[in-house]
Amino acid sequence: MDIILLRKVANLGQIGDRVKVKSGYRAEFLVPTGRATMATAANIAKFEAQRHELEARANHDLGAAQARALKFETSS
Repeated sequence: MDIILLRKVANLGQIGDRVKVKSGYRAEFLVPTGRATMATAANIAKFEAQRHELEARANHDLGAAQARALKFETSS
């Protein structure tokens, strides 16, 4: 099954990557948790329209995680 990743998934890919996964992994984990969507023509067009927003959110989350890590390292 082809899917589009909406978030970075370890050992699978980055935001926007189209990857092939087994149907159980897609149906039980990736799609219900919002990490991916089916790679249909409509979803591809929708993703391209939202790409900037998704990447900005991922960068914000990364920055927040790095700030927490820095705070943790300096407090030790």
